[in-house]
Amino acid sequence: MSGKVAIAEKPVVHIAEVMRHGDKLIIPEVMSIQDAIALLMRQLQYEDETVEINEDIDAFLWDGALALSKALSRKFGFANAEVIPGNWFRPDQKPQMISVNIDYNETVLVPWGRFSIPGVDGYVQTQYSKKDGRIIFKVHCVVKRKFEEVIRTLIALTRSIAKEESIYKGKAIRFRFYDEDGETIAMPNPQFLDLSNVKEKELIFSEDVQNAIETSIFTPIEKSQKCRELKIPLKRGILLSGPYGTGKTLASNVSAKKCIDNGWTFLYCQHADELGEMVRFAKHYEPAVIFCEDIDREVEGERTVEMDDILNIIDGIESKHSEIMIILTTNHVENINKALLRPGRLDAVINVLPPDSKAAQRLVMLYARGFIDPSENLEKVGEALNGKIPAVIRECTERSKLAAIKRHGDDLTEMRITADDLYEAAKTMELHLKLLEQPKDELSSNEKLGEALRTVISESVRNKK
Repeated sequence: MSGKVAIAEKPVVHIAEVMRHGDKLIIPEVMSIQDAIALLMRQLQYEDETVEINEDIDAFLWDGALALSKALSRKFGFANAEVIPGNWFRPDQKPQMISVNIDYNETVLVPWGRFSIPGVDGYVQTQYSKKDGRIIFKVHCVVKRKFEEVIRTLIALTRSIAKEESIYKGKAIRFRFYDEDGETIAMPNPQFLDLSNVKEKELIFSEDVQNAIETSIFTPIEKSQKCRELKIPLKRGILLSGPYGTGKTLASNVSAKKCIDNGWTFLYCQHADELGEMVRFAKHYEPAVIFCEDIDREVEGERTVEMDDILNIIDGIESKHSEIMIILTTNHVENINKALLRPGRLDAVINVLPPDSKAAQRLVMLYARGFIDPSENLEKVGEALNGKIPAVIRECTERSKLAAIKRHGDDLTEMRITADDLYEAAKTMELHLKLLEQPKDELSSNEKLGEALRTVISESVRNKK
């Protein structure tokens, strides 16, 4: 014996597969005709099996639905087709054509429901579900396995379109999650804000207020990339406090316009109890600003369940890397529970007071543009209007125009208002404003006379008795 151990050779495995070449089938030499036929029969049986595909599209409901409509159009040459019984839509389950807002005063019809695709054995059905509390789009498909790759390619294209061509990202919108009865709206349809008449030059405050708003709100929006480079958080909480009519809402409108110009999404939250849903929506479309007015309605007085919910929402915005700015407003900061005001929850509290004398002069020049000489000395006018809200200053300007019309008669070609016109108008507003400021328990002169007569009569009756 030689002592050598024989090593068995591994068997050679031949993988035989029927190949298609043009209109011909090529069968490997090692495969018999019978085996080839059996293989093809098994393949046909496999491809004829029904598969179910369920895919979530991480985008808001209508973003996903419109993206699917676009994907169908690009891949198959149609979208938003008419419902034609017996054609490509299933006659027993007709889809709806739902009108979706895609911009201010602009809508598009989106197919919603179950429908078939030309050349594909099966159906596609639009749905929605929730992910981490967010409403998202969902696609449910039942097709033959041989069309599975077609459907998955369609879904991948839908997902890409939803991300790259979002209806809402970089837009200014408002919508409700609950109806007037407090019931959940299953399929909310956001409304786009009309900002065509918003002009930043009309946003005039006292210098300290102006600087605070520009620094805390406008700068992060306009200089987002620089903030990221310097690791300055874009997650911010801002409270605008101050009396009614001082310009808080106008500040929000200017913020909205800046958002659109700088790739941010602006979300107007009409009711504080919907703040949580709005934050979850914003996570789809960061960076985003959420603007919520009159927060004191929910967080005044003692701690409540509603207040705790809002505090948890503000605290729960994910980490410093989140790019969601929440701007709250109140007319009565004194009523707000101090738990909301502590540093860490709110990065800035800005007291938006009525304009000082200098700001009042700038507002007068704005409202009176074209009717007043720029060289007019308005110092006395500014002092008279110091602390008055912009609506009062505008009314003084309008009264001054009427005075100028009266002075110039029919010849209005050279009509100009003067500082004296404005000053007199400001003085005529004093009585009006005093009436508005009169305490509720303070009696008018007629009421005081009536009360005096009532006392005299009562005394007279008692004496007669």
